[in-house]
Amino acid sequence: MNEPRKLFVTDIHGEYRGLIELLREMDYDAFTDRLTVGGDLIDRGPDSALVVRYLRTLQRMHPDRVTVLAGNHEEMLRWYRADKSNIWLIHGGAEALASFERTFEDDEESRENLDWLLTLPIMAEDDEYVYTHAGFIPDQPLHGQSRDILWMSENEFYDYPPESVLQATDGRTVVHGHTPCEFICFDGARLNCDLGSHTYGIEESRSLSLVDLTGGEYAVYNCGSGKVTRRQLTWQKG
Repeated sequence: MNEPRKLFVTDIHGEYRGLIELLREMDYDAFTDRLTVGGDLIDRGPDSALVVRYLRTLQRMHPDRVTVLAGNHEEMLRWYRADKSNIWLIHGGAEALASFERTFEDDEESRENLDWLLTLPIMAEDDEYVYTHAGFIPDQPLHGQSRDILWMSENEFYDYPPESVLQATDGRTVVHGHTPCEFICFDGARLNCDLGSHTYGIEESRSLSLVDLTGGEYAVYNCGSGKVTRRQLTWQKG
C-alpha cells in the first residue's frame, strides 16, 4: 500500500484533461492520499462541468481525504446565481455555461453540481498547512475571515511579513493559488501553487500543477502542448 501523501492543486479553470494526467503522473491513490483543491475549478478552460462532476464525485466517495475550496470564480458564480452581478460571464462564465449545457444530462444534475459549488468553504487546515485560495489577513481571526479574501492579490498577501503569517497559523505554511507564477514559490511561510492554467496571456506558459507537499515535488501539465514534466520544490526562503 502506498504511503499517504498530502497533494494540492488549484486554479484548474476547466482543465479536466490536465487534472487527470497530473493525478496519473503522481500515482494518486484516493484511498490513502489526501487531496486539497484550492478553488477556481471552473471558467475559461474547455471542461468546467467535467472538473466539477469529477471532484464532487471524488469528494462524496472519500469525504475524509478530499477537500475542495471555493475561489473567486466560484464567488462570481454565486453573485450570478443570486442576480447580483453578471461579471462572471465576461471572466470565463460563458465558457463554463457552455460546458454545463453540453455535459450535464438534465437540469437536476446541473443544479446539484452548481449548488455544491456554492457551498464550498473558503479555508481548510490540518496539522501542517493552512489552505486558502488567495491568502488571508493575519491580524484577523483565522476562522473569522471575510469572503473578500478570495480576491486577495499576491502583493497584498505578501506585504505581510512571513513572521506575522506564521504567528497567525501557529507555524504552519499557507498553501494557496490565485496569482499565476512561473514556478512553485515558497518564502518560508507561503507556497503559491498557481502556474496559470487558462489565464489570459501567452499560451505557451499556461500550466496546471499538482503539488506533492509530502514528497517535495510537483508535476506540471502544459495546457498548450499537453506535456507533463516533474519538478522539485525549493524549500528555501525567497
